[in-house]
Amino acid sequence: MKLAQERRIQVFHSLLKIMKAEIKDRIKREFKGYLVDTSAKVCTYAVPMALMEASRGLDLEQIVQSRTSVALADAVLGRIYGKALNYTREKFGTEGKEGFKSYGVDTATMLAVYDPAYALILQGCGADSEQTASAVAWLSVILALTARPFSKYVLDRWRNHWGTI
Repeated sequence: MKLAQERRIQVFHSLLKIMKAEIKDRIKREFKGYLVDTSAKVCTYAVPMALMEASRGLDLEQIVQSRTSVALADAVLGRIYGKALNYTREKFGTEGKEGFKSYGVDTATMLAVYDPAYALILQGCGADSEQTASAVAWLSVILALTARPFSKYVLDRWRNHWGTI
């Protein structure tokens, strides 16, 4: 009887070790995915967006503040966008596929995540309503032109390089 109880305790401890290892591995995998998705977004869009903001009338202080705020926002939104993109691609059957549907899914996902956040960031950086509306409109155009190339040629390749797909 005592031997059976000791054996159950050993099995229980073994299961706990396995569960801890699995949780630790998942946390590592998610953190790595977070770093990969976030770095791809921040590094790709920083300069083009700063140039667009300058063309929309934001001064240097507002641009620096905006780019810093967006980098901080991407610390949250980069992975949210990456996860949302995985979900929408799976939901609409566009993972690894070409064509208008893939373009539309990737673009709609990026617009849904970034347009509202960008408007809030600009308002927080002192942009007036007209500057905000103009910059968000231009962001939408930029994202409509770049979301699919970004996700396909930058994000997917960056993920493949780091083994996070």
